[in-house]
Amino acid sequence: MEAGTDYRRSHGQPSVYLSSSEQVEQLQAALHRNEKLALVGRLTAAAIHEINNPAEAVTNLAYLISHNSDDRGLVESCANQIENQMARIQYVTRQYLSYFRETPQRQKVDLVSIIEAALRYHEPLLSRANIHVKKQFPGQLEASIYAGDFLQMLSNLIRNAAEALVDGGILLIRLRASNHNIRLTVADNGCGIPDAVRPRLFEPFQSTKVEHGNGLGLWICKSVAARHDARISWRSSTREDIHGTAFSISLAN
Repeated sequence: MEAGTDYRRSHGQPSVYLSSSEQVEQLQAALHRNEKLALVGRLTAAAIHEINNPAEAVTNLAYLISHNSDDRGLVESCANQIENQMARIQYVTRQYLSYFRETPQRQKVDLVSIIEAALRYHEPLLSRANIHVKKQFPGQLEASIYAGDFLQMLSNLIRNAAEALVDGGILLIRLRASNHNIRLTVADNGCGIPDAVRPRLFEPFQSTKVEHGNGLGLWICKSVAARHDARISWRSSTREDIHGTAFSISLAN
C-alpha cells in the first residue's frame, strides 16, 4: 500500500490519509488563521472609525468653501486643511493595509506605530474600565517583523491585561532597545495568574475567562514569537500586597 494514502475510496478516488500530528498541525493553522481574520475585521472597524473624523472635517470644510467662495483667505485656509485631512486618511489606510500585507520575509516596521494602533483598537475597552495606560517607549523604533502577526500578538497581550484589571487599573507598555536586543513588555496590576493555570499557560483552549475568550490568545502569542525567533517570558503574582502580570517579548535587533 502506498504510504500516506487511504485506499477506502470515495466516488472512485483515493482519499489522502493524515496522521494525528498532521491533523493537529492543520487544526492549529486553521485556528490561527481564523483568529487573524477576526482581528483584521476588528481593526478594519477601528480604521473606519479613525477615518470618519477627518472625513467629516473635509465635508464641513467643503461646505464652508461652497458658501464663502468670495472670501479668498477663507477658501485658501479651508483648502489647506482639506489637504491635511486627506493626508491623514491616506496615512491611516496605508498603515492598516501594511500590517496585513502578506510578505515572504520580514520587513522593517516602526514598532511604536504598531503599539499605538493596538491601543487605538482597544481604546473602548480601556475607557470603559477607566484603565490608565502608561507608555514608556521612544518616538520611533524599527525592527524586522511580520507586521500583521506582531500586531496580533500585541493585541492579545493588551486584551488579556485589560480583562485582568479592575476599574481604574494600570496597564504599562514599555519598549526598550539595547545593542542587539529589543524588549517589549506589557504589564498590569491585575489579579495575577492562578497557580493552577500556569503549567498550561501557552496551551490552546486554556482560559480563566468564563464568559468570554477562547483560550487561544497566549498560544498564538507563543507561535508568533517563535516565528520571529523571539523569546516570550512572563512573571505574575497573586499576593494581596503586590499583584499583577507582565509579559515580555525579546526580539533580536
